[in-house]
Amino acid sequence: MDTKERILKTALELYNSQGVNTITSRHIAAKMGISPGNLHYHFKHTDEIIKTLYDRLSADFDVIVASVEALEEVDLHMIRSFVTTSLELGYKYRFIFLHFVEIGLRIPAVKKDYATLTQRREKEFLSIFEKLKASGIFRADLPEEVLKAFVTQIFIVGDFWLSNNELTLKLKGSKAIAHYSDIFSSMFYPYLTPAAMQLTKGNR
Repeated sequence: MDTKERILKTALELYNSQGVNTITSRHIAAKMGISPGNLHYHFKHTDEIIKTLYDRLSADFDVIVASVEALEEVDLHMIRSFVTTSLELGYKYRFIFLHFVEIGLRIPAVKKDYATLTQRREKEFLSIFEKLKASGIFRADLPEEVLKAFVTQIFIVGDFWLSNNELTLKLKGSKAIAHYSDIFSSMFYPYLTPAAMQLTKGNR
């Protein structure tokens, strides 16, 4: 692993454990055993490190969504897998979500990118919902405005479930992911066909 990758790995660990306000480039360099000058050779300031980690989060989630969009048919197992994989990724980069508003204000490029990203994600999710309809998983009578509202609900829960966890249960790792995967997956229930609802009961 080269120095730049080590900086990102160390920064992610420190941000996840201590937040973005208390960690400086000196803390990251000290943890790595390198000089601050060496770190600044690769990243001029910590905001650049945070932006790079945000870009990686966004790119990794692009891969998850693209893998679902590439499927000709989608089913309930896919929904659950998609939810779990998404929450695992969010937990990996949890400092971003726990400080999302602050990071957006601190780094305007993140805020701007997120605004563009949500518009693209809406189209992607609506496309996936159409496949769920075609597979007999989603009800065929769902109006577009209801599905768009559901996309917004997904954004809200996806962006802030970690904050809810910190304020309430304080679950760690796989326990947090499993618990919130159940909650997230249950959001789909009202949109399912009766046959799909029976399948979810059978899988409990």
